[in-house]
Amino acid sequence: MKPKKQPIQRTIAFLASVFLALFIFLQRPKSLQNIVWEFPVWQDLQNGDSTMTAAEVQTLLDSYAETTFADSSMLKSVSDSIDIATKPNAIPNDSSVDLQPPTSQANESSIHVADVFDGYDRRNATKMIHPDLLLQGNAKGFARLSSFFSKLNSPSRSPSLHIFHFGDSQIEGDRITGELRAKWQKTWGGTGPGFLSPAQPIPSLAIKQKWSNQWNRYTRFGKVDSSILHNRYGFTASFAQYDQTEEYDKPWIELKPHPLGFRSNQSFGEIHLLFGQSSETTTATLTFNGTSIRPTQLQSDSLHSHVTLDLSQDSIIESPFTSLKIEFDGPSPEFHAVGLWSRSGITVHNVAMRGSSGTLFRQVNQMQLKQQLTSVRTELILLQYGGNAIPYLKDSAAVRRFGGWFASQIRLFQTLVPGIPIIVLGPSDMCEKIGTQMQTYAILPFMRDVLKMETVRENALYWDVYEVMGGSGSMAAWVESVPPLASTDHVHFTPKGAREIAGLFNKSFQTEWALWQNWQADETLDALQ
Repeated sequence: MKPKKQPIQRTIAFLASVFLALFIFLQRPKSLQNIVWEFPVWQDLQNGDSTMTAAEVQTLLDSYAETTFADSSMLKSVSDSIDIATKPNAIPNDSSVDLQPPTSQANESSIHVADVFDGYDRRNATKMIHPDLLLQGNAKGFARLSSFFSKLNSPSRSPSLHIFHFGDSQIEGDRITGELRAKWQKTWGGTGPGFLSPAQPIPSLAIKQKWSNQWNRYTRFGKVDSSILHNRYGFTASFAQYDQTEEYDKPWIELKPHPLGFRSNQSFGEIHLLFGQSSETTTATLTFNGTSIRPTQLQSDSLHSHVTLDLSQDSIIESPFTSLKIEFDGPSPEFHAVGLWSRSGITVHNVAMRGSSGTLFRQVNQMQLKQQLTSVRTELILLQYGGNAIPYLKDSAAVRRFGGWFASQIRLFQTLVPGIPIIVLGPSDMCEKIGTQMQTYAILPFMRDVLKMETVRENALYWDVYEVMGGSGSMAAWVESVPPLASTDHVHFTPKGAREIAGLFNKSFQTEWALWQNWQADETLDALQ
């Protein structure tokens, strides 16, 4: 028997009723989600992560703009050390993937924030700034920051005080760093963008770069060239070299102002060239604004050489910066950095390492690293890493190992440049796709807690980017903000988001500076009485 053909209207009506029923089901209240079953509701399909909304992000950022917070109990008691062995709940011993961060009680007992110590009085900190923005650390960490502030308090600040901002791709292109540099130079003086990695393939808003075809760039992060058999990568974990053949003209690198960069980057009084191994038969000729500066003979087979050119001696410092060309003749040196800054004030260096977890500094030549850092007046180090490790850390044991590796990097810097403060800017929130949602990596809160504990135990300070953003689910909400504060990869900030983070960290830093100044004024008055 031949089946009877159904009218097209019935088919359409049937499909419409199915879609209508599904739509009504998805519109059910979230309170019924678990009662009915775990199938997502419509709100979940619309939002990246229902734990935070774009409106809540704006509310949070607005709350940070307030200046008075009365809950001084947020500051914890002074402690000079952290004994993890006495806090068994702080880090779980299991190796399961389904991690829960340490309990709030464990956190309270594990991380201590110094309020009064032999440095300055921080008891009014929470009356001046939102508690989430506070730097966290122990008395030794803040004492080192106090020592840095005493140097900032010098009227001349000469020679220039140097701050190195090391980080991964989150700070690439002078993001975050450039905003901090502009604000800090406005407060404490200084000009110029600091050290720049030559032949840098990632465009930077600090300075525009061009170079001749012969240049090759080698890095200790990302894809490492196996043909490099030494570890002379320096503080940038990279160097550039040129291939010199008869078919090419003399190799060159040219720097120009970036039209979108800060104006303070376009003014400087000194030019610095940083080399690793080089040959005495090689010369570097600089041309500033079309005017040739005396050629510089490089040193022979050196592990480190730092060439400084004072523009005032060449009578061209008054000319607005339009171009700087560096031309080489002879065997290629290992070219680490070109530096542009003034003789006084603050100099802030952006040292971005795409793909790095921040645990590579012990893999480069230690003597060279020390010589480069101490060839300038290094007074503060910022470390902003962790994000690249999160997708690969599968259990608590792996997180603890990473925390130990990172702690060893802090100890290394403290050995190379003793006594200076180190501030760790922890990882931001990051999301991965789980089903139909973008959700915070399950291991991230635990990773944050371990990094914080290791940082404070090493007498460094910690600034919690994850918490500042709003915690779990905040990255998805930052992506959905209008305009977006984070990119759709749910990892990196947009330029506006980077400016927000820089502004909030600057607020934290300036609060500590204000507290130090108030303490200093009180100490001076007491001495006069």
